[in-house]
Amino acid sequence: MISQTDIDRILDAAKIEEVIGDFVDLKKRGANYIACCPFHNEDTPSFNVSPSRGIFKCFGCGEGGDTVSFLMKYQHYTYPEALRWLANKYHIEIKEKELSAEELQARDEKNILYHINELACKYYYDNLFNSEEGQAVGLSYFNERQINRKTIDTWQLGYAKQKGDDFVQYALKSGYKEEDLIKSGLVLKSEKDGSLYDRFRGRVTFPVYNVGGRVLGFSARILTKDKTKAKYVNSPESPVYIKGKTLFGLNFARQEIAKQDLCYLVEGNIDAIMMSQNEVRNVVASSGTALTEDQVHLIKRYTSNVAVLYDGDAAGIHAAIRATDMFLKEGMHISIVLFPDGDDPDSFARKHTQDEFQEFLKTNARNFIIYRTNLALQEAQGDPIKKATLVKDIIHSISLIPDLIERTTYIQQCSSILNMREDVLTDQLNKEIIHNAYLKNKGDRREIQKSVDTSRVGTFSDSKDNLTDGDINLSDKYDSNKSNGNNTSVTQDQNPIPDLEVSTKEIHLERDILRVLVNYSGMTTNQPVLIDNKTEIVQCNAGEYILNNIISNEIEFQYPLYRKIIDKYIVEYNQTGNILNPDDIMRENDDEVTNLISTLLMEPTRLAISANWANKEMFVPDINSQQIIDLDIKQTMLSANLQKLAFFIRETQRQMKDNPEDISAIERFNNLRLIKSAIAKELNRPIF
Repeated sequence: MISQTDIDRILDAAKIEEVIGDFVDLKKRGANYIACCPFHNEDTPSFNVSPSRGIFKCFGCGEGGDTVSFLMKYQHYTYPEALRWLANKYHIEIKEKELSAEELQARDEKNILYHINELACKYYYDNLFNSEEGQAVGLSYFNERQINRKTIDTWQLGYAKQKGDDFVQYALKSGYKEEDLIKSGLVLKSEKDGSLYDRFRGRVTFPVYNVGGRVLGFSARILTKDKTKAKYVNSPESPVYIKGKTLFGLNFARQEIAKQDLCYLVEGNIDAIMMSQNEVRNVVASSGTALTEDQVHLIKRYTSNVAVLYDGDAAGIHAAIRATDMFLKEGMHISIVLFPDGDDPDSFARKHTQDEFQEFLKTNARNFIIYRTNLALQEAQGDPIKKATLVKDIIHSISLIPDLIERTTYIQQCSSILNMREDVLTDQLNKEIIHNAYLKNKGDRREIQKSVDTSRVGTFSDSKDNLTDGDINLSDKYDSNKSNGNNTSVTQDQNPIPDLEVSTKEIHLERDILRVLVNYSGMTTNQPVLIDNKTEIVQCNAGEYILNNIISNEIEFQYPLYRKIIDKYIVEYNQTGNILNPDDIMRENDDEVTNLISTLLMEPTRLAISANWANKEMFVPDINSQQIIDLDIKQTMLSANLQKLAFFIRETQRQMKDNPEDISAIERFNNLRLIKSAIAKELNRPIF
């Protein structure tokens, strides 16, 4: 367990822009930073980091939170693991007691698997240097491949002994359970006698890391010439290791990729390791598997430029062609570097000096579309049918490029290379674009229908009020014409959203009250207060003023998420007299609450300064001034009171209808109308 004192030291030292900057390429914009969101695929940056508030927020997908929650979401850390990561980064020593067997048992499944993989990584690495077998077999192999000690240490390469249950026994003695070892994929169970044995026995091991450097699994190479056994064996997929969402070496390469604005993509792990050893550090490997869209998205976080380095044989070329369309579809620029026949990045790197190798990469990179067009011309060899098929494939790839100018340029170049009329190619291109759009719309309709069938409260987008915080899920655009007044529940295509009986007007208002509470609760405000039947402007704590207003006027929140948060504030205030800090709420590790709080902190005010003020040479207050804060709180709470008055007026009207002779109801109705008019007049001042 980490003490609260150490937690406070860690959180005080952590700078959110530095932490997120380790994983995402942030760009300064004013007082904040922006980037393309690491949690979803996008072309235009909507991911914001606010150093002054210590929060991040994506206005595209709705993810948000503080430094710790970023690590938990991005790295899949538990709360204690995120704190330990921060402590390590900022060189803060923490003291915590050894975990008991019960505490170890209570760890969640992912956490256990992470620790098993990390245990194995250290064990295999230790075998390499501290066992006779490791030195004689494993280290000899790495020496033969000219992989030096520094590289071995950096990548934590290792060796699994030939003895069948060597790691099994070590892991069991370390306190791990059989079922967890089997779940990790490092250990297998014999169908014959139920005994456990090591998956990677007799092989050198290559750890597979996530972006943050945690061990997810392994790739292991056999060192004998036994053709009955696979050359490489990999960890199976597990809750922590999904092959299609992992790129070998990205944890080491990501910063250099962003710096060089270029990513080299190779097939094999050894290729990536040898290139890195030769000072080409912006390289990742697909580990010999077919590239996936998720892996493309991983690369796109850091650069839009990719150079594919595959073998120069036919298989390597066609593997590169298969990867092309996914990159083009994402608006990325792809080139290819082909090595001489018989060479791959590993063997070529071992034959040449670092300078020669780097120069070869620079001078031999060729635009992949142009290369592919020339290749098609060679492959067709005068066969018009084959040529037509290859040309259609190329035009299809060009049709995936989002940028119009790039598509046009490629068509012009292909026309020249293929000796075909440009208008013919353009006509085929347009057909492909239309077909792509049809397939996309068809897929979108399926996704929308799937969302309708399983719709739940979660995200809401309204262009008028720019609500993008993930509050209510309406899988389609909200049509205001489908709402018939304040009491009508939000609907989508006449299908009611389950568990949502709150009008959009109430949702907006409740959200706005939370916004002023979250942003201003620690500040003072000057507000009108009734004292001895007279209204006076009094300076008071903004949080107390807002909460007292909510409590005294019996403002009840209807939307579940908002009610959940406001209840936390009210309970704390009633019990202790203190106003909760937004950071305290976000540390409760409730994703839904954290996302909303971080969104609200990113939009401190909805007020805007009228241009007429400057035009008429009037005093223009700072948007963050006390005057603006006071007015923002005042208007928000007046709107809340107006909403409550509307409810009382409707109730009074019903009473009058049931009993037309009820004089008290008539008087109450008139008084309420007067108050409503006064508040409405106050809110309608054309200043802002």
